[in-house]
Amino acid sequence: MVDIRRSESLFQEQEEPSTKTSKNPIVRFQSFSFLGKSKQKKAPVEIGNAHAPGDPIDPEQSRHSPLAESGDGISYSLESTSLIEPEVRDTSRSCRVTVVILQAKDLKKHMLGTYVKDPYFKIRIEDISFKTSQVKSSIDKDGVLQVNQRFMFNVKDSKTAELHVEVFERGMLGSEVSLGACLELHIAKLLEQNLDEKDERAKWYELFLKDGKKKMPGKVMMDIVAYIAEPEQTINVFVGTWNVGNTRPECEYQPEASFSECGKDWLHSLRSQLGPRYKILKATSRGQMRLAVFVRDNEEKAICEVYKDSEATGVGHVMANKGGLCIAFKFWDTRLCFVNSHFAAHVGQCSARNGNYREIVGQLRVGIPGMDILSQFHHVFWLGDLNYRLDFGGIEGKSTTPPKEPWLNVVKMIKAGNLKELLQYDELAKEIKASRVLYKFEEGEITFAPTFKMQKGSLNTYSEKRLPAWCDRILWRSVEDCNVKLLSYNSSPAIMTSDHKPVAATFSLVTYSLPSFTTLGLATENDQRWHIRFTSLQAKQLRASDIGGSSDPYVLFMGPNVIREFRTKVKHKTLTPVWDPQKDLPTLVLKPFPLQRLEKEYLMVRVLDFDYTSADDSLGFTVIPISLAVAAFRKGPQETAYFSVELLRHGLPTGTLEGEMILTREKSFAKRRVDFANKLVKKTIAARNSFKNVILLKEYGCG
Repeated sequence: MVDIRRSESLFQEQEEPSTKTSKNPIVRFQSFSFLGKSKQKKAPVEIGNAHAPGDPIDPEQSRHSPLAESGDGISYSLESTSLIEPEVRDTSRSCRVTVVILQAKDLKKHMLGTYVKDPYFKIRIEDISFKTSQVKSSIDKDGVLQVNQRFMFNVKDSKTAELHVEVFERGMLGSEVSLGACLELHIAKLLEQNLDEKDERAKWYELFLKDGKKKMPGKVMMDIVAYIAEPEQTINVFVGTWNVGNTRPECEYQPEASFSECGKDWLHSLRSQLGPRYKILKATSRGQMRLAVFVRDNEEKAICEVYKDSEATGVGHVMANKGGLCIAFKFWDTRLCFVNSHFAAHVGQCSARNGNYREIVGQLRVGIPGMDILSQFHHVFWLGDLNYRLDFGGIEGKSTTPPKEPWLNVVKMIKAGNLKELLQYDELAKEIKASRVLYKFEEGEITFAPTFKMQKGSLNTYSEKRLPAWCDRILWRSVEDCNVKLLSYNSSPAIMTSDHKPVAATFSLVTYSLPSFTTLGLATENDQRWHIRFTSLQAKQLRASDIGGSSDPYVLFMGPNVIREFRTKVKHKTLTPVWDPQKDLPTLVLKPFPLQRLEKEYLMVRVLDFDYTSADDSLGFTVIPISLAVAAFRKGPQETAYFSVELLRHGLPTGTLEGEMILTREKSFAKRRVDFANKLVKKTIAARNSFKNVILLKEYGCG
């Protein structure tokens, strides 16, 4: 039996990169993970997988960061087009507020005095508001309701901004009934408090009528922190994976007496190894697969938009003995995703393992609706028991137990340290090179012995029941211009309670807190916006989705940087569509962000096959760096940027999308339409008044 408490060496061996970074956050996965800082204001992050459930934290919104330093916080730029006035940009440090609604207590109906069922909350700062999902958890004996929902705000004016929190229930015919509101909290005062310990920040807030005069039943416990965001942080990420071999701390064991579920026991075991400064960001499980993410308490404020999902690839795609788990979130404005997977086992099942990968990528849905996990996150870490074996040309035949001689040869090579020679037969490396699995994923150099199949209780003895193999792996994939530095990649042979050895990797990466708000002054008053126009667009080698061997493709553009989803016209019966920029392509209107933010942003793209009778099939996903258009704009207002990007479907290449785009700064179309309508109304009123005056003059004989 394995107890996660005994896996302390797994963390000790990886401690060196983070011991020098105590002021920063860490994320680690085992599939657990931890987040934390390192030098230059880094944040530690840790993530891990052990084939574990946690309290859900609903998605939140976030965006913001300081611009380049300036003496008075205001700068002037003439890099705009002749269509607009010189830009005035606010370069002061950005203010963000994180609100976690932890609990509510004694929420009762005003007239009846009975507890409210399924309440929800509305939270607002300035012109940004959020609404929680209805709280479905049960009320305990003390009248306490667990909420655990997190939100992040970007504050424009911290001197005047206030936080408003109100509680509601559903009334008759879906109407909203207010249960009370907390007194307004001034952001400036929250900034002054600047408390570091969460236990000090979490407080109960009384409920009042909206006018703040009469106290209402109930109160809300919230953890509220206001802070000034750093433009960049380098964080350390620890990722660990361990197949514990159907023994403790797997799901199927008797938990300790203080825990009702194995999952809670497992999480407690992990937390006891990390210490009190690490908090569970999110944990999830499916069958015997588990994934947990931990973050250091002083970096919780950087986290928002937390999601989880899972996909079973076992028998009938229902059994959870195989499949994948996913946890994703934003650290400041950098999107991270962690996938823990367990692929099909045994020699000769390489195609099945590849299929497991395609299914997991194709079915996991987190973050932006409609986008796959590889095309909306800056960094994706993939870990777990991938079960790829050593491929010697089928020497084991149909039997899972290898012949004696090949097994002895492999073990001799391992003991002699001939790992590079042995890795030439690594099935996963071959499949990646052939673009059949984990396309464009990277892996560190393997310098440790195969982690499967070990004799339990032994340091380095392999079981003759299977050929040794590197089944347990950690890989990563990053979008263009977002780099990850691998610090270490190794196993922990001293842990001997499973037929697998744990594997861990540490990484360093830069996260960004980007400017959130538009330019100030005249540009804002005239509603100047950034626009992206495509001067050409075409796709090549698309997948045939229709019976006739063709498709009817069109393109969707989406993402956190555009005001809404935009789409091209449909091109019928073709696998090489070419769109006319005058008739077929939309002009993308971006949210009112500064140019500095757009240099770090991406357009998220989905190509689909139009279908009259059923849902449109996906032909591929990709991202286009907006930095290309920004670089062209800096050269000149009419300069175009060329792009050519690969499309991926189920994580594998399926064609290309290429074209040219131009970035412009001008009044938004929506504003133009409103202005035109207002002018028309004014002219109509003026004409009507003029007509009335003529009639009156004639009536009184003055005409």
